[in-house]
Amino acid sequence: MPYDKFWVFGVFLVIAMWALVLVSTSGYIVTRENVLVNTDIDLFIPTFAAMLLILVYIFLGAFILITYIFRIKELGQNHLMIKEKQYQRSAIKKGSINELCSIVVPARDEEAVIRNAVLMCLRQTYQNIEVLVIAHNSIDRTYNEAKVDDKRVRSFNLKTKASGKAIALNYGVEQSRGKYILIIDADTVLKDDFVENAMLALDDGRYAAIQGRVFPINRGYNFVTKMMAMEDDLWQEPIMTTRTIFGERCPLLGTGFIIRKDILVQEGMFGNALVDDYELTCRLIRKKHRIIYLPSCKAFAEEPPSLEGLLRQRARWGKGFINCLNRKMADLSDVIGNLLWLMPLGSFANSVMFFVTVYATIHYLIFEYIPYSFAYLPLQMWFLLAGVVIGLDFIVLLKVRGLKDGLRQAVYLLPFLAFSQYGLVVCYKALFVRSWGTTKTVHGFTTKVETNLTK
Repeated sequence: MPYDKFWVFGVFLVIAMWALVLVSTSGYIVTRENVLVNTDIDLFIPTFAAMLLILVYIFLGAFILITYIFRIKELGQNHLMIKEKQYQRSAIKKGSINELCSIVVPARDEEAVIRNAVLMCLRQTYQNIEVLVIAHNSIDRTYNEAKVDDKRVRSFNLKTKASGKAIALNYGVEQSRGKYILIIDADTVLKDDFVENAMLALDDGRYAAIQGRVFPINRGYNFVTKMMAMEDDLWQEPIMTTRTIFGERCPLLGTGFIIRKDILVQEGMFGNALVDDYELTCRLIRKKHRIIYLPSCKAFAEEPPSLEGLLRQRARWGKGFINCLNRKMADLSDVIGNLLWLMPLGSFANSVMFFVTVYATIHYLIFEYIPYSFAYLPLQMWFLLAGVVIGLDFIVLLKVRGLKDGLRQAVYLLPFLAFSQYGLVVCYKALFVRSWGTTKTVHGFTTKVETNLTK
């Protein structure tokens, strides 16, 4: 079986085993069957610790969703622009806000999407920009496709022995002339007023960086992209809102963010990590720099269109987060940040409970007794927790997508609950990731842009 197919098979196997446990355990409850347990083997202590860690992350997720639901309005109230926006827009037009913004686009083998990304950059309402495309170790026509007839665009054909997005990013920053650096991936399309809105927020010098709202550009491409778009809806905006409200510690997402060049250079540029955005975020936060989420800065990027591509991408992220565990990443006062830093441990705890429960269920179906005792929550309690989380997800969808579209997307909540079990496979696939280059995401799978980017 090919390597990628093996992991895809693992996802379907996990979902099947997950369903088996659910149906089997429900059967015990309905029939009130007495279940025999071999108490000679006691796994209570390790499974209780794993279950406790899982519950911590369930409640963290619920807290983030609740915060988003009830405090989303604060994002608009606190972040400058609502009352002052018209005045500041006129300031841009008069030239009092006119710093050069350098848009850096790292690209490796991106001939299918790079030209469109560059052309959309040139449509920015904020005119004082330059676009630097770094075709890094490309073997296709990325370098040539990035060349357009506009003096604001510069394309570089960078060749290095080492691989890694950070190498191209740092080279682009070194070549840039702007006071601000805007980072986008080659598949990212900026809304026309992205830079203008960001400049309005950055002008007073209070913020080191701003993360924009990154929408899936290919939500409707297929079932996988629909699931990943839902993951974005239920994770990206709530956590960025919450992190901004509680201390202005918004995470950078790797694309669609703008940062002051002096601070970036001062703090050591981009580290060549598998999750360079997260690693940079942690360094900035530890040095007390403020990062905010500004949803008026909108960008659109592709989701992986296949399960194989999704697992490769998420495994790279997973290995990057695991690598970050070997040193203290989060600030001591940042409770949410510390829990996010430790999330790989939560993923492995989840897998431990999964394997313990699945094996116990299969053993019972074959031999009519459970081979060991272990800690667990009653199924009724899990149903209650799942119901609360799904209810919160539903409300968040309505807020993120609007009433009509939110209701339409809500029909995917139950399939998404099953599909999200792919994370169990990712945490083990991540252990086999060796480099950035072998897990690159292929782009160019877009049928249409759901939002009119010119509005």
